Parts: sequence; C-alpha cells; structure tokens
Amino acid sequence: VETVDLKRMRSGPTGDRLLSLPLYRAIEKTLEQQEQVIIFLNRRGFAPAIICEACGVAQTCPHCSVALTYHRARGGCMRCHYCDYGSRLAERCSECSVGELILEGLGTEKLERTIAEAFPSARVARLDRDVAGGAKSQRVLDRMRRREVDILVGTQMVTKGHDLPGVTLVGVVNADAALSMPDFRAGERGFQLLVQVAGRAGRREQQGRVLVQTRDPSHPAIAFACRHDVRGFLDRELRDRKEVCYPPFQHLALIRIDAVDEDLARTTAGQLAAFSRSAPEASDVEVLGPAAAPIARLRNRYRFRVMLRAAKRGPLRQVLARLVGELANVERRVRAVIDVDPVSML
Repeated sequence: VETVDLKRMRSGPTGDRLLSLPLYRAIEKTLEQQEQVIIFLNRRGFAPAIICEACGVAQTCPHCSVALTYHRARGGCMRCHYCDYGSRLAERCSECSVGELILEGLGTEKLERTIAEAFPSARVARLDRDVAGGAKSQRVLDRMRRREVDILVGTQMVTKGHDLPGVTLVGVVNADAALSMPDFRAGERGFQLLVQVAGRAGRREQQGRVLVQTRDPSHPAIAFACRHDVRGFLDRELRDRKEVCYPPFQHLALIRIDAVDEDLARTTAGQLAAFSRSAPEASDVEVLGPAAAPIARLRNRYRFRVMLRAAKRGPLRQVLARLVGELANVERRVRAVIDVDPVSML
C-alpha cells in the first residue's frame, strides 16, 4: 500500500489532478498484465458542485442546505442527494442571472468517462447507487468475476467484502473526502473504508497493490490504514477521543429539533436546552447548544440540536427521563426527538 501526495504529484496524461501520474502508470501496467483494477471514489454523479462563473455562488437545493450534484447520465440534471429534488441545468446562475454555470469537482460518472477515454481498449464499468441496486449490482460484480470488465469504478459499494480474484490494483482517488465530515467518527469511518477497499486487491496468488491519493498523507486514519495497523489507529483515536470527552469515555445524547418555521425551531431548541440545564441531576451532565445542525435545512425543515454529555449514564438517563415529559409540551408544528448514543452527528 502506497500513498500519493496530491500536493506534490502532477496529473497524468488525462490532465485531471485526481488521476495522478503514478495511478495512471499503475493502471497501465495492470492492464498490460491482463489483470483487473478497482478505482474507488466516494462521490457519485458527474460533478459534485455547479458554480457560477461570475458571482462564485454554488447552486444549492431549494429544500435543503446542500449543493446540487450534476448527473449527466440522467439527461443532464442537477440533483439533491438528500431529498432527490432535480432540475435541468440552467444556462444562467439563479443568484445573479448573469454568469454561466461551470462544473466543479469529480464524481464517479465523470471518473468512469475519464478512465474510458484514457484507456480506450479497456472495458470500464461503474458501480454506484445511480446504476446498480440489489440484483443489478450483483450483475456488475458477476461480470468482474467472469473477466468481462477490466476497470471497475465505484463508491462504497465496491469496498464491501467482494471476492474478485482478478483484481490486483486498487486506486483510492480522494482519501480525504471521508475525513472532512463534521462528525467525531469521521476518522474511524475513513480508516474502515480504506482498510476495506485495500482488501479487494491481491486476494489470490498475485500480489496486490493499493495506491491511496491524498493531500494529507500524515493524517492518522490514512497513515495507519496504509500500514494495516489497526492497534496503532485505535490507540491514537482513543487518545484523541479522551482528550475531547467523546465516546467511549463519555456518553452522548442528542435532542434533534426541526420545523418548517426556523424561528420556532430555534426557540424550541433553546427552551429544551434551558430545561435540561435546570434539571436537578444536570450538575453531572454537560449541556451544549442549542446549535444549528451541520445540514441546517433538510426537506424544507430547519434543524437544530442540543447535545447532552456525561461521564456516567445514570445522571444522563435521569435528565433525559425528565426531558421526555417536557417533549409532550412542545408546539405541534415542531418535531423533537431524543437520540441516545447517536450514530450520526449530521
């Protein structure tokens, strides 16, 4: 397993910086040896961002506070990956009505096309949620096993335990993408992904090779994954979690609040935070917030959250038990739920 530092390495013959020269040459060599390649990019679509050339504003979903993704295969539409809103690609910016829209970034759809153009004699397939689900994904994998595909481009779907004997090269196009999520488990999930996808190469007699492209090769999740050092990563991650009082050293609960009316959602979040702080057991419970959720609006509902953190479960449970009764008094237009040991912080 090797890292390719994208800050220092120039692009290959395609001109795309995310298809570096070492990765290009490795694909070339693997194809010459009549072996198979998996290219992993955890971002579907053609272009993850649509930017106005004049004002620089990204085109966003009208129902969610997220950028729209351009999908060429769906007839050239902009689509939200959260609520599935879609619209045709406009000629002009919706914000300034002057600038032309340009496509930024790289998704699996564009990567498949780029690789197919760079290696015209290779048979290229894609495995992501846009083209495969259920039986369809199995058909793509069966084609790989029958050696009807030389290069498989895909998202997380290509990492999940598939036994593909002919694969001797795995390329991770952008290892940093999984590490930039606003979640304390981002490093852990990034490490898992890298270890999983690396395990797809060299599963039989031929030795496997993995190239991990990154702008931060010293990041612990990347460095430990490239060495397959699970114990080293766990020790580092546990040390970091302990320093900032995150699980498993403290227990968490989130109060998730959302409403169509932003002010009503914000006010309710403030009231629930104040109620939590006033509970007799709250001296042993840290109440953080209220704060807007990382995705502040989803499906036309504004989202806020309050975090409760405690070293022991007992006081946390007592505060939450009181809070359950208070939720019955919440305005009916507001949705408020308690999420104990939240799996996602988004």
